[in-house]
Amino acid sequence: MIILGALVNGIATVFGGVLGLIFKRRVSQKLGDFLMSGLGLCVVLVAVQGMVKGGDVIVTVLSIVIGGALGYWIDIDGAVHRFGDWVQERINGAFKGKTAFGNFSDGFVASTLFICIGAMAILGSLQSGLQLDHSTLYAKALIDMVVVMVMATTLGIGVPFSGVCVFVYEALLSLGASALAPFLTDAVINEMVCAGSLLLLAIGLNMLKITDIKVANFLPAAFLPIIVCAVMNLLPMF
Repeated sequence: MIILGALVNGIATVFGGVLGLIFKRRVSQKLGDFLMSGLGLCVVLVAVQGMVKGGDVIVTVLSIVIGGALGYWIDIDGAVHRFGDWVQERINGAFKGKTAFGNFSDGFVASTLFICIGAMAILGSLQSGLQLDHSTLYAKALIDMVVVMVMATTLGIGVPFSGVCVFVYEALLSLGASALAPFLTDAVINEMVCAGSLLLLAIGLNMLKITDIKVANFLPAAFLPIIVCAVMNLLPMF
């Protein structure tokens, strides 16, 4: 089954998030913040490892600029937060305004961006779609389960719901891989990984509270290398 890897990743993410909520009251805010800082450093490390795979700075710059402009115009970040706030209102109503489960929007956005952006999500989904090889997504599922468990102890009830997003995201990539296969050369995939890893770096810096970048608005940049590389190959100057 093409989407098996995505399904396993989604279930593992939900499971890890639920475990985090169960142990949430046993983890102090101070410890939670400390662990989040450690996770932020790990995200930065993964991002740096992915960025070195890119070979053309021009492709990355064009992807970030064009993709960022498109995402800003669509306001992806605003749409995701509005959805999170809508769910938060329903949760507040169901639990009579209790805040023990944390802010849904913050946890949902942070965890969704973390597990959906990056080399493993892109490469793993393409491997599932093109080769029926789910090993990368299985490994990612284990990593995500541990990470979201820690995130849930700090960020609350929105974190487990990111499992639905990662399943849909990776399933669509896997199903669309065969259609995109003619365009997915090794060079294009490396540039996609580089652009995605650059966004992952922004997430890590946000987790470390160094920056406050609306990473969701840059999501189209992770896929722009497909178009940018195709256009550059048609231009003799490149």
